[in-house]
Amino acid sequence: MADFASWLYQQNEWPNEMWSQAQFAQQEWPEAGWHQPPQDSGDWQPQFGFTPAPPAAPPPAPVPRMPPGVGGEPVPPQRFTPGTRKRKLCIHHESGNCRYGSDCNFAHGLEDLAEDCQEAVTKRPQTERMDFTGLEAGRLTKSLTVPQDQVSSVMTPSTRELLLEVTGAYDIEWVKQKRSIQVTGTAAQLEKAEKALQRVVAHCNWGATEAKIRSILRPRLDYKSARIRLASMAPTLKDFTKTLTSDKATFSIGTDPTSALRVKGPLVSRSHAVVEFQPDKGSVYVVDTSTNGTFLNGKRLPPKASAKVMLSHGDELLLQDPSQGAEFGYMVNVELS
Repeated sequence: MADFASWLYQQNEWPNEMWSQAQFAQQEWPEAGWHQPPQDSGDWQPQFGFTPAPPAAPPPAPVPRMPPGVGGEPVPPQRFTPGTRKRKLCIHHESGNCRYGSDCNFAHGLEDLAEDCQEAVTKRPQTERMDFTGLEAGRLTKSLTVPQDQVSSVMTPSTRELLLEVTGAYDIEWVKQKRSIQVTGTAAQLEKAEKALQRVVAHCNWGATEAKIRSILRPRLDYKSARIRLASMAPTLKDFTKTLTSDKATFSIGTDPTSALRVKGPLVSRSHAVVEFQPDKGSVYVVDTSTNGTFLNGKRLPPKASAKVMLSHGDELLLQDPSQGAEFGYMVNVELS
């Protein structure tokens, strides 16, 4: 580097008066301009560069404008302007926390409401908030039992849904191993569920089908007539068909000449059984009025007209005990309309 400096001093292009190394170092240079970097060794080493200006400070962030009524912002008063009546009341103004004041799109009083909307506001009914806090406290649970031979036919998902719909109970749980039904609900719902289940168990003692259970729990009340067809199961019996209505709702079976279905047999009574159509329950029933018994699907009916049993499509109505010999009776076909 010393040779390079000597060569520079010998050039004619430079003026006669030259700066020494000490003078060059003492020269004041502008902040943004040519400058001499610090020396790393005893030899002067010229180096040229440009110092950029410092970056400008970023502009201040804008201050967000708060809605009226928030952060101390005053709420402008609501001012009515002719021709600008509103059609709905401001629900926030009614509760005292509207933030928009005169800029609100809804009315802040009857004077700011359109005339055709004022009557609906002044005559609206008073309402109260509903209280559901007592629902849990009113829930009860009751256990009901089902006969063992009816567990598979009664304790089904479809029956559970029907019971929930009919009784309005909160929950119904099957426990088939214990033949138990756990019903949860209010006292009225439990009572309704118990009565409904008693009807199902009583009538299903003589045979249970899904259609039969449905007709017990949710009967149709629009039936006007019932067509009963009895197909004989013994050679000495004849087929029989009878249509029952609300005016003529019954017919009798027996040896009496006045019976609608006259049957002769050693164990048949004068008035052996009565078939009845009840439109208010949407079903057909059979009543035993005999001395020796009437059997439905192999089981004896309650004796001496003590109870009615539902008669369904596909049932076997026998006029004597099937254990004593051949089946003496009819296959039942019921058509409701």
